[in-house]
Amino acid sequence: MIKVAMLSRWHVHADDYIKEALNHPDIEVAAIWDEDQSRGEAWAEEQGIPFIAELEDVLSDPEIKGVIVDTPTKMHKEIIEKAAAHGKHIFSEKVLGLTGQECEDIFHAVDQAGVHLMLSLPRLSADYYLLGQQLADEGKLGKISSVRCRVAHDGAVPKDGGNGWLPPHFLKQEGTAGGSLIDLGAHPIYLANRLCGEPVEVKAMFQHVYVHEVDDQSAVLVRYESGQMAVLETGFVTSGLFQLEIHGSEGIYLVEDKAARYKTLETGGEWKVAALPEGLPSAMEQWVAQVEKGQMPFITRQDMRRLTKVNELAYQQS
Repeated sequence: MIKVAMLSRWHVHADDYIKEALNHPDIEVAAIWDEDQSRGEAWAEEQGIPFIAELEDVLSDPEIKGVIVDTPTKMHKEIIEKAAAHGKHIFSEKVLGLTGQECEDIFHAVDQAGVHLMLSLPRLSADYYLLGQQLADEGKLGKISSVRCRVAHDGAVPKDGGNGWLPPHFLKQEGTAGGSLIDLGAHPIYLANRLCGEPVEVKAMFQHVYVHEVDDQSAVLVRYESGQMAVLETGFVTSGLFQLEIHGSEGIYLVEDKAARYKTLETGGEWKVAALPEGLPSAMEQWVAQVEKGQMPFITRQDMRRLTKVNELAYQQS
């Protein structure tokens, strides 16, 4: 059993992570801390879990073995390094750091402390991604030339006189370091990186469809060391949709939401509905298995580095 503390409810996925942690047989959520004390106290009351006002008191508690970080993105480096210095294992919401140097500093802190670090990149465990990667790895699609991926939702679309279902702080520069690309755009970025390799050049476009401080719609064109390219789209201002396309010299693999199909030389150029494999354990399950059993996770530091690299190159153009 790993006793953990939840560090902040700032991110919209904090509720998902506490739910998964509470339902995990090997995790006990022992404390809640939040940089916004009133928000943290309300969350703790909802969950029936003690709220601790001072971060140092949380991190110095020897009973707490790990932390789940959902603080503002700009605080990740500070919070993660403090947690590592206190010997805590760390599970964090994406992205890890805002720059490549921040990521390297975090890795150094984690290694010095001898603790385990996991970043939540959930779609790397998804059945539709795994099949696409398998088809590419087995050469069924021929030489892969390009990837296209889109993830979008309507969280920033004003409705009924309000500002949409995303919390207002999610659309402000303070805390976020960016908008749709750094958050929701992470998913197409890390999927394309895993499929294509090392990104070397990024062309970015950011839009403010509504009056928000950060981009609420964005797209990037990424060139990879392999010669492949990716077109990656995201936004908070359209109806929700996930699309993934992998294009090769001998075939195409397409996913729309959870429906997948492909055509290859083996199918005679005809579309075939894909039978999806079983998905991999979630990021949190991988983290627990590494902490308790020393199992190497599927999500790697290379994934974390490359995700930040694309974001860093993109936002340098904004």
